[in-house]
Amino acid sequence: MLLTYKFRLKDGTRREELKTLAGNVNFVWNFSNEIIRRRWKDSRFYTSKNDLHVLTKGSSKLLEINSQTIQAVAYECLLRVQKAKKSIRFRTGKKNLGWIPFNGQTVKFHSGYIDCNGYRFRLWQHRQLPEGYQIKTGSFSEDSRGRWYVNLTCEISDENWFQEPASFGSEIGIDPGMKTVMTTSDGHAYERNNITKQYAEKLAKAQRHRKKRQTKKINAKIKNSRQDWNHKRSFELARQYQTIFFGNASSGKLAKTRMAKGVHDAAWHQIKTFLSYKSLRRGGRLLEINERNSTVTCSVCLQKTGPCGLSGLGIREWSCPCGAVHDRDVNAATNILRLGRETLSLGRIA
Repeated sequence: MLLTYKFRLKDGTRREELKTLAGNVNFVWNFSNEIIRRRWKDSRFYTSKNDLHVLTKGSSKLLEINSQTIQAVAYECLLRVQKAKKSIRFRTGKKNLGWIPFNGQTVKFHSGYIDCNGYRFRLWQHRQLPEGYQIKTGSFSEDSRGRWYVNLTCEISDENWFQEPASFGSEIGIDPGMKTVMTTSDGHAYERNNITKQYAEKLAKAQRHRKKRQTKKINAKIKNSRQDWNHKRSFELARQYQTIFFGNASSGKLAKTRMAKGVHDAAWHQIKTFLSYKSLRRGGRLLEINERNSTVTCSVCLQKTGPCGLSGLGIREWSCPCGAVHDRDVNAATNILRLGRETLSLGRIA
């Protein structure tokens, strides 16, 4: 099994070396990008991985990065072109953050530092790597504030990969929202303040005064706070429930409406990603369920008697003619749980 670990570098004395290595990576990227463009423009031939390997062979003698890093950069550039199916941008130090990929064979990781390309980079090792790990690939990456991190993709044994499983057979339905980020079918609401709105005034003031450094710091604070909350809540759910049914609310479509800020702040995609791999490590799974009509359908009599349309968004509680009184979000989560169970019973999801 593969796991990725991220550690922050103590880059106070090595920032210039990292910038130099990142500049060499950009040079290889731009060279590969130019070759791909010219080859297609002149002869309408696609460039292969072997073509780039031949053209970049021996360039490690002129650059400060090793041959395996050069191959990794050239191949990544080729993959991006193939995926985009069109020309991609060139990399520059001003417009792009630093990125230096490497192969596990070219680095040596020790407690508190890592050796790569003849340099020793110290780091804050906030967690220990599992026994018997093997570094397969990795990279050095820069964030918007100029801080550097090392990312290690390690292969570990199944014993170290799997964690204590959740209760066998436990299931739950989750309705994603904006006011309440997640509401579960057992009536629990996971709420938090709108972090984007919380820092909006400070951010606007910094932008008006053109304080770029402070602006980046505030944006990083928003991102880290949201990510920290999502990690903690997803950990709680993955530890308690073996099967999680998550409503497939389309954040992409809602982001084009006037609710865009709330949708982006809720970060449903990130929550689903965290829940997916954390459940998998405990022997569980996350399944996306079509939540169409889950809000307007009564979870008791299954009739569509609930509030609908834009005018009904403000109605949080409603009564069904069958006599049931529903909380809007809990009712939707209950319907998602029911639909998930029906889907599994029909064998539509393996």
